Amino acid sequence: MKKFLLLITMLFMFSQLWGHDVYIVNSNDETLSHYDTVTQILENHILQLGQYANQIVIQNSMGYVVNSGVHNIQVIDLETETTLDHIQCPNGSNPYWMALHPGGDKAYVSGLFTNTVYVIDLIENSVVNSLSVGSVPEGMIVYDDKLFVMNSSYGSPTGSVTVIDVNNDSVLDQIPVGNNPQFGAVDAMGRLHVVCTGNYGYGNPPVWGNIYIINTTTHEVITTLEIGGSPTKIAIHPNGTAYLADGFGLGFMAYNSIDLSIIHSAIDLWASGGSFIQFDENGILYLGDSVDWINNGKVYIYSENEELLHTLTFSNSTTISFSETTRLRSATPWQANLHELKRIKIYNVKGQLTKTITSFPNPSLGTLKAVWDGTDNSGNIVPGGVYLYKIIGNEIETSFHKMIYLK
Repeated sequence: MKKFLLLITMLFMFSQLWGHDVYIVNSNDETLSHYDTVTQILENHILQLGQYANQIVIQNSMGYVVNSGVHNIQVIDLETETTLDHIQCPNGSNPYWMALHPGGDKAYVSGLFTNTVYVIDLIENSVVNSLSVGSVPEGMIVYDDKLFVMNSSYGSPTGSVTVIDVNNDSVLDQIPVGNNPQFGAVDAMGRLHVVCTGNYGYGNPPVWGNIYIINTTTHEVITTLEIGGSPTKIAIHPNGTAYLADGFGLGFMAYNSIDLSIIHSAIDLWASGGSFIQFDENGILYLGDSVDWINNGKVYIYSENEELLHTLTFSNSTTISFSETTRLRSATPWQANLHELKRIKIYNVKGQLTKTITSFPNPSLGTLKAVWDGTDNSGNIVPGGVYLYKIIGNEIETSFHKMIYLK
């Protein structure tokens, strides 16, 4: 019997630092948490966020939360912990990642499903321009007056990096890279490290993780590092160590960003988790762990020498799971009324209806399960790749959520 795995790529949490404050996005709960690094006091649920909050970006006392499910950027005053505004992106765009312009008065947001980067005026809080980039853009980073956009092109054997001049918002170049580039970071030598995740080992043939090292001036690929595994996010510590989050949330890899020697390999993962990696001004590491996306998530705080200092626990929301091999999850306000669940609609990235699931055994036990066998409504086997789904109840229908069908 053919087995398959559905992996939801929405983040459970992401952390950003502001002075002595750490802000954590609880994506399932749709709330914001705050941790004071001096008093070591954790406050959960200080503010309501939008559906599937992917990321928080902080500038001075302002926070910008990327809400993928409702296609907007939530503007937050962190001093008063209040929402000031919502910057609306086009419907169906699924804003994924945000990067600030060096001048601080505008930002860039990748539109995962529109192959577009949106330019946002942070003074007027509005989208003022859009730039066509590669297929399925995800992570972005600004360096040396350039915006580097990682285009994952999921389902294709190769991805790309779009280079944008942030002085005039024009596309300068498109750099071909490996399979499924998702995130990037710049090292102390000014080189861009692009994480090419591969196909999570479910392709034919399986493709494992590679790091493409790119000259940020000439845009040439200098070399590649075969790191293995399925790395996603990357962060380079001030001491030069590049940390990589495992795409299955099993731990972290690491390598020396200068000489590219491997410190923690894909077969010898360090720590736990894989939701995010963040450092504070003292070089302290914050590692996110979504656990199993059902139980409470955690943040592990390590010293620069990788000694565990603290563990923070965050409350999670009820989830909806489907079978032993397939799990879809949702965090919508109507989860208390699971008996109202009527159907799941699965779409391809073109917006075409692929499958409708209407069978949910054992609702009396409080568990709604269904098995998707990887076929469409006509019984044909669908190809692996990115899919969207909606959860529908009595008079209620969620926005699109993203998942990846790994065949």
